[in-house]
Amino acid sequence: MDLPQIESLGETLSASTEQQRQISVRGTASSLAVRYEQWRMLLLAARGELEALIDFSEDQHFDESPVQLCASVAEQVQVLRAQMEAHVANAVRGELLRNGISMALLGAPNAGKSSLLNRIVGRDAAIVSQEAGTTRDIVEVSVDLGGWLVKIGDMAGLRRAGLVGADIVGAVEQEGIKRAKQRALESDVLVVVQDATTDMDPEVTETAKQCVESGINVVVAVNKIDQFSSTSGAEDAWKARIRSTLGIAESRISFISCREASTAVPLTSKNTDPGNMQSFLTTLMQTFRDMTAALVPDSDPNPSIWQESLGATERQRILLSECLTHLEAFLTAVTPELTESHSAYGIEPDATDDIDIDIVLAAESLRSAADALGKIIGRGDGGDVEEVLGVVFEKFCVGK
Repeated sequence: MDLPQIESLGETLSASTEQQRQISVRGTASSLAVRYEQWRMLLLAARGELEALIDFSEDQHFDESPVQLCASVAEQVQVLRAQMEAHVANAVRGELLRNGISMALLGAPNAGKSSLLNRIVGRDAAIVSQEAGTTRDIVEVSVDLGGWLVKIGDMAGLRRAGLVGADIVGAVEQEGIKRAKQRALESDVLVVVQDATTDMDPEVTETAKQCVESGINVVVAVNKIDQFSSTSGAEDAWKARIRSTLGIAESRISFISCREASTAVPLTSKNTDPGNMQSFLTTLMQTFRDMTAALVPDSDPNPSIWQESLGATERQRILLSECLTHLEAFLTAVTPELTESHSAYGIEPDATDDIDIDIVLAAESLRSAADALGKIIGRGDGGDVEEVLGVVFEKFCVGK
């Protein structure tokens, strides 16, 4: 077994949810290590061309000038970089499956956040009271939802300090509100719990907008729909209001009733989904599915390898990011000159002969990038000298 397979085997043994098991099993195949080795060999081939220029340019005649050769290598590196970036993005998505999705419940006091948490986890994990501001600190609960490990945070209700005669927001509650806003901005999924009988609170709306702008997945649960009239058209009005305020899709808006979903309400043939709780959970799981689906680059129509890239571990992702840093250094070393000189940018090839490029620095960047890939599959540093020489002697007529 190669090193990535061994890592995946360890994670398979420690998996606690179905999604964790599936993503770990994907990594036990050898295709990830094969892909890493293919990328490493591409970099070795590119480095071999540059090393040939460094060592043999004075003794041998090459068909391409250094600038033309660097331009050709840069094109290959750019394609490789795009594939690695997609691979890293999928690895980040895979970490959501492996480490759990962070979800926060945000809303005004008495909107039903704690009741919703209790309905989701199936037990009284949070205190439910008609008194505003009952929840002060963040209540964290982990739960398996459809195979996804979800870490739910129930937080203090957001409200501004009232005027004279209104409820007083004390120092402890103010700290709870501050922590709630911070937890919301750090979450992967934000569930905004809105009381259907009251207007949207400005504090809640402002924080939810910040989360949307930050790229956080926002779902809205309009609670207490049991107080709606069947012909009032309130649901359509709420959908229009939420879409215009937060700019989220209608598919991310659910209407629930935590009171009807309580265990005190018996299931009947006419009431198979009390309080629309199952419909809400379906919306949540579709959100999780969208967040953790593999990204497939347009340049690669085969989605199978990208599905397996979800199983890349954090160690592999860090080393891939290190490799990308070195590839950026290579492109920085060669691209500024090429943007004004290479024929692809409108200038004839013979005009590039006088351009000075630091071939040594470019080759060193490729060496460091290949070493980072080698570490992923368990190769040590500096073990590629013979491979580079093999590329040089195979492609160029030198040493004869």
